[in-house]
Amino acid sequence: MDIGIERIYNKAFSETGMSNVIKWEVQPIKDQQIIKIKFINKGSLHRQGIWLSTDMGIEIPTLSAEIYPSINLWEDTSPKEILCKCHSKNGYLSFYNIWDKGNGRQSQSYSSGMIVREQEGKIIYKCNDLGFETNFDDLVFLIEKL
Repeated sequence: MDIGIERIYNKAFSETGMSNVIKWEVQPIKDQQIIKIKFINKGSLHRQGIWLSTDMGIEIPTLSAEIYPSINLWEDTSPKEILCKCHSKNGYLSFYNIWDKGNGRQSQSYSSGMIVREQEGKIIYKCNDLGFETNFDDLVFLIEKL
């Protein structure tokens, strides 16, 4: 399995019968693809966000022309909707949910992950940070390829 070019499922949730929980998401994109990210809801007391990366970097045109290797978008400090320009040679956008309980950014825990559904050309992700007793509502966001 190649990290960053193939979706990775959470094995711990698979063992509980939930084989659809994504630990690391990968979406196909075109070079210079514009995506819209919209934060829909946060159901956690802890800070929530998403980490995104491509092989050639991500630009946030409303901020600057600087291209970052990866970015953290936090629900509490990012605009509710944000446009990102994805630079890529291999054609993949990688991302996963992140959180901060007060001790710094965390991600990729044993019981973290996202459930995905598509609706009218938009991809909606419902996230869990920690624990198996979850409604996957710690963070809900969508990605739309423009």
